[in-house]
Amino acid sequence: MKKKLMKIINWILNILIIIFAIIVVYVLIDRIFGNSPTDFELMTYILGLYGMTILKLFTLIYGVNREIGELKINVRNGFNKIKEDMKRIENKIDNLSRGRK
Repeated sequence: MKKKLMKIINWILNILIIIFAIIVVYVLIDRIFGNSPTDFELMTYILGLYGMTILKLFTLIYGVNREIGELKINVRNGFNKIKEDMKRIENKIDNLSRGRK
């Protein structure tokens, strides 16, 4: 469920970033060729583009952080299994050495 929600959020953020990028390019071209939008409008669109990009980066970082957490748990469980296997091997060696005496 969470992965599906994250995909939807990423999809929406990608669309918003593209829309803001197109608007920023249009406003800049409009500014260059003389139909001058105000500086406030220009800054608003640029800040919107930055904001959407930062949100996108946060979602990427959240996903990476979650994957690293899962990897950490898997590594810990793997070492616990190795520890259990080593104890079993030690017990078998002890039983074999007792049997030969």
